[in-house]
Amino acid sequence: MRRVLFALLCAVSCLVVVAQPESKIPQEMQHSPAQDSVLARPLTYPAYIVKSRFVPEHVEVLSINNSLIYVNKQDSIFNAIAAGQGKDAKWTMHTLLGRTLLRHWEEGDSVNAKGEYTAKYKVRTHPWTHIVLQEQSRLPRANYEWFRASVHNWVDYIRRNCPNPDVQIILTMNWGYNNAFDGGKYAEQNDILYRNCLALAQECGITLVPVGLGNQDHYERGGAELAGKLHNDECHPSFRGTYMASCMEYAVIFNESPVDIKFDSPKLSAQDCKEVRECVKRVLDKFNQ
Repeated sequence: MRRVLFALLCAVSCLVVVAQPESKIPQEMQHSPAQDSVLARPLTYPAYIVKSRFVPEHVEVLSINNSLIYVNKQDSIFNAIAAGQGKDAKWTMHTLLGRTLLRHWEEGDSVNAKGEYTAKYKVRTHPWTHIVLQEQSRLPRANYEWFRASVHNWVDYIRRNCPNPDVQIILTMNWGYNNAFDGGKYAEQNDILYRNCLALAQECGITLVPVGLGNQDHYERGGAELAGKLHNDECHPSFRGTYMASCMEYAVIFNESPVDIKFDSPKLSAQDCKEVRECVKRVLDKFNQ
């Protein structure tokens, strides 16, 4: 009986959380029993969390995303990296600029008000091999409960409706805001993001691409000056940031070392690209020690 009541309470909680509008996203982290429990856990780097279960011969990625992936066209960078490695792969973006996973969810499973196919429609009508979930920039650290509810909804929907029963679901970790450099809170924001994303990926049994740890690696090695090279404003990625995210997505999806990537971003120098690939290797190596 206790378990049944607990399950009902969780279900009601998720419904309440999902009903919250984007304008109510808090600026700073909101504490809750679930959030405090996540923060109290030992900080770990489990190797299985950043590895694809298997690598299909033909890879088709759908990302349900906002501007963090749309800016600088991360899909095209990923596709160029994959092509340079001789892979049969294609990334397709489904973007709502500035929006949350909840907003994608609310658009329904056919067409939206503009007559465009929704994310749910795309999920249920194509046998994707990988589906990437990208949350709004601040929400994953500002309110774990809302973030958790949206990811659970999407994971359940994908598993029930994607024509490919072996589809692999990827959660992409965001990064701290560059206005936190001066206050010394950048590392704290990245820590919270990692803990929250890790806990949720483990809870849902999905893969994590820890992009924000690449930002933290830059910060630890060169402070605000180096980490700032990954930003083009408060939260959006620069060309270097997009290249880093693309390299990390590739390395995780194909279970390959990022230092072997041959494609250099045309927006960066060869040395910058090499530094980024080495950064991605350092980050992923943490999970394999």
